[in-house]
Amino acid sequence: MMKCRKVLAGALAVAACFFGGVADAALPEEQIDFILNLPVAHGDDLEMRMRENGNFAVTDLDGNGRLELLFLQEMRNGVPEGLEPENEHVRSAWECIAAIPVSRKLYAYEVSANGKRLDPVAIVFTDDEIDPDLRYPRGAYRDTKRGITYYDVATLTRVHESSYRVSIQSVSLQNGGLQIQTLASEYGNYGIYQEQGTPEAVFEYAVDRYGNKLEQPAVESIASDYAAGCEERFNARIGWRSMQTLREAKLQPDGMKTLMLASWHDFSLEPKEKK
Repeated sequence: MMKCRKVLAGALAVAACFFGGVADAALPEEQIDFILNLPVAHGDDLEMRMRENGNFAVTDLDGNGRLELLFLQEMRNGVPEGLEPENEHVRSAWECIAAIPVSRKLYAYEVSANGKRLDPVAIVFTDDEIDPDLRYPRGAYRDTKRGITYYDVATLTRVHESSYRVSIQSVSLQNGGLQIQTLASEYGNYGIYQEQGTPEAVFEYAVDRYGNKLEQPAVESIASDYAAGCEERFNARIGWRSMQTLREAKLQPDGMKTLMLASWHDFSLEPKEKK
């Protein structure tokens, strides 16, 4: 079940007058320099994030010209100790299960409007407190009237011992908060309880955010239906890098800046052709 970064250049230019009062200060390279020269980049909260495992990305999710730093951490449980099933399909199923995160934590920071701070971004859940998997956004929708960009995300989480949940989520950065809305949830398993096992997921049931039962095809279209009033639609990409590569880059001259710029260059919104 699981580049219109150029389009954002206009937003960067417009936002320049708000960034420290100096036009060229809004350039992504300048902002990354600012982030890396902050005392917080070498201690406290941000340094703690850099010491942890996981992934990071440089983005501008809301297109306001001010960069964000995202950190995503996941935890997985391996195959139960001592489990050595003879059935090949059961072994394959357990390998699939072990690869699914049992928990996920998203942290975000954004350059402040005056360009003098790197502020934590609140993660705001409107319903289920399931941190979104922003590694592979399936698309994005922009409500031009409200100036809000929504990212379509499918978040896979392991539940119980051998079951899974796919949360279809809408993610948007608004007023300094990352708003998370779960639109639908699909549940399934890998057939472990029947001792047959399959490397493919077995669909059980799905519900929308109101608890109404859904057929599986409806789950796939629900994000598009939710964003029906949005005038612009995009293919979205976020340039995630591992924290290990960031720690290694820290040992090289300008290594962290080079890596963060590479992540920023990978962030893109490419307009979809209207059908």
